Amino acid sequence: MLTSTIVRAGAVAPEALPAGVEIHAIREHGDERGAFREIWRRSWSDQPPAVQWNMVRSRPNVLRGVHAHVRHVDFLTMAAGEMILGLHDPRRDAPSFGRSLLLRLEADDPQLVVIPPGVCHGFYFATASTHIYGVSEAWDGSDEFGCAWDDPALNLAWPCAGPVLSERDRTAGSYAELVEALAAQGAA
Repeated sequence: MLTSTIVRAGAVAPEALPAGVEIHAIREHGDERGAFREIWRRSWSDQPPAVQWNMVRSRPNVLRGVHAHVRHVDFLTMAAGEMILGLHDPRRDAPSFGRSLLLRLEADDPQLVVIPPGVCHGFYFATASTHIYGVSEAWDGSDEFGCAWDDPALNLAWPCAGPVLSERDRTAGSYAELVEALAAQGAA
């Protein structure tokens, strides 16, 4: 049965997350001038810190992923709009092996999500949105693995049909191929 319930990131129980995924509430400090939002503090996580930060704008009905990494940790938060974050744990040695989850991340309810190596993730944007993400190693493409966003083995019922995809995501292989590639790298 596909996971179709979307849980607000700030309301998810930690035990519902794939092992190693962390969610940290972000406080915003506002006054008559505007607002200040701290998006990362080293003390929040034992994961390796981000060495590169990126800002991504997405148009409506865009889906990015599904991807997984062997080496780097992802840190992500919303700057504008909202994202549906799909997570799936393919790591056979993890206590959360096979767990899938859809999270709603909203700029108006800021949360920072930390995704460890080996956890599959994809991002869907129903409306124009901007997210900020950091990576614990400078991006070079050699740590990018992916599969078809709608592969049934992911157990994710994305709230869309026919999303806009990159060429890489449109031609991605199967979940089984992704797991095989991760295993060859020692990550599944």
